[in-house]
Amino acid sequence: MNTEREFAYKARHYLNQGTDGLDPKVADRLYSARQNALAHQKTAGVQLSLAGVGHITADVILPYARTVVALVGLAIGVVGVSIWNDFEKAAEHEEIDSALLADDLPINAYLDRGFQAWLSENFSKD
Repeated sequence: MNTEREFAYKARHYLNQGTDGLDPKVADRLYSARQNALAHQKTAGVQLSLAGVGHITADVILPYARTVVALVGLAIGVVGVSIWNDFEKAAEHEEIDSALLADDLPINAYLDRGFQAWLSENFSKD
C-alpha cells in the first residue's frame, strides 16, 4: 500500500513540475477537464449507524446479503417441505385408519364363538 502512495506522490510531483512551462490555453483546458472530472467523481455518503453494530452490518453482512438471503430462503423451503410431507403422511394414515375402522368384519369373525361371547358381554353392559 505504501508503494502505491509513494508512486502517486512521485507522479504528482513530476506532473506539477511540467505545468510551469504550459501554454495558458492548455492550462485552462486542463483545469476545466479537472473540474469536470471532480464533478463526476463519486463521493462517500454519510450513513447513520449504531456504534459497532452499524459497522458490522455495513462491512460484514451487506457484502454477503445475497448469500444470506439465499440461505434463509433455502432453510425456509426445507422446513416448509418437511411440514408439508408430515401433513401428507398424516392424511395418508388417517385415510388408512378410517378405511380399516369403517370396513366390515370378515365372515370368520362372526362365526367365531369367542367373538360372539365378547359382543354379547360388551353390548349387554351398555
